[in-house]
Amino acid sequence: MPLSWITGDTAGARNREAVRQEGKEYRAAKEKWRFAENQRKEEYEYAKTTRDNQIKDNEANLRFQEESLINDYNYRTNVQNYEFDIANRAYYRSVSQAAKQKEYNQMAAENANMEQDLKLRDDLLGVMFDESDSMLNYISKSSGFTLTKNKRINDANFKLAEVEQTFRGQLGEYQLERRKQRSQSQIESQSAIVAGMKLAGEIRAKAGAGRSGAKAVLGVMAESGATRAAIANGLMYAEQGIDLGIAQIKDMLILDQTMVLAAKDFAENDYDLSSSTLDATRDTDKIKIAASRQSIKDRDKVVRRIIETQRAQADLKAESSVLMRPERLPSMPDPRTRFAKYDNPATEDYVEMLLRPTITEFPEYRPTREPERDDFRGPRENVGMSTFGDILGFAGMAAGGIGAFGAGLGMFSSATGTGAAWSAAGASLSGLSKSFYPRGY
Repeated sequence: MPLSWITGDTAGARNREAVRQEGKEYRAAKEKWRFAENQRKEEYEYAKTTRDNQIKDNEANLRFQEESLINDYNYRTNVQNYEFDIANRAYYRSVSQAAKQKEYNQMAAENANMEQDLKLRDDLLGVMFDESDSMLNYISKSSGFTLTKNKRINDANFKLAEVEQTFRGQLGEYQLERRKQRSQSQIESQSAIVAGMKLAGEIRAKAGAGRSGAKAVLGVMAESGATRAAIANGLMYAEQGIDLGIAQIKDMLILDQTMVLAAKDFAENDYDLSSSTLDATRDTDKIKIAASRQSIKDRDKVVRRIIETQRAQADLKAESSVLMRPERLPSMPDPRTRFAKYDNPATEDYVEMLLRPTITEFPEYRPTREPERDDFRGPRENVGMSTFGDILGFAGMAAGGIGAFGAGLGMFSSATGTGAAWSAAGASLSGLSKSFYPRGY
């Protein structure tokens, strides 16, 4: 502009103003970039920390599950070993008790035979001393021998029926007691199981699926298992008491049956002896002594047979009391071996049993491009061309003024057109000077 030198609106001034504006925009953009970059860094660090914590928490959870598998395996193995050891001890104890019982049976049989030997000798001596008295007594009692024999046999039969009836009644009571104990134990076990399941369900509902809830559920299940074990032990002891009672009444039955048999044999032998004594009245004393001795020997055989039978029965009972030899249950699979395919060879100090998720490497932080000073550099005006345009503008103004003033003062004739030429030249120079300024000026 031709007047820019007067007003101060020159190309250099406009260029300096543009530089200052570009500086403001650059500083504002850089401050905005710093704020956005700091925010991006914080978001990156938060995301990276959150991901690292999730990886650690997942690994800790997997380790806890693996430790639970190992602890459960160790606990079940220990329980299995303990039960097998208890069964072995019970078996060897029953073997020892059976052997001791058989030794006692042998000693008892030997003592009984010794007593029978003494009894045989005493009976034979008695026969020798009572030969004559026996004949006289038989004559006086011959009429009542048959009646006495029948009465003894009938009494023995009534006694045997009473003993067998008593045995059946007592056996029925013990069997009823056994069924009652088993039913009661089953009801208590079911009640303990239902109570444990209800309590475990309540704990799961309240505590959720967390670690504390799992521990509480395990504690409830362990308490339920202990209650059922106590019930089983009580049933076992009740069963043993019932078995002992049944064995006792069976022994009493055998003893009563033996006594009845001995009473019948005694009645028969006594009758035979009495008959022999009666017949001896017609024979000599030798026949009476022979008959008496034969009766004593027969009775001795019966008694010795009873001793042998009782010993065989006692030995059979002792052998039947021996428990079955226990066998170890199949070993439980070790989770460290079962899940060995999931183990990472790089972790030598720990066996990984559960599958680990694939972890992708977290990407490195990449900052955005920092704004530069040249990004805000705009176009600049050519100071030299602008100055040359101002000179042409002044020249145009001067030429136009000369033409205007000259025509007004009469300095130029209208015929020659000199004033118009100066005005036209001024207008041309003014128009030409505008082509040296940027658009908008």
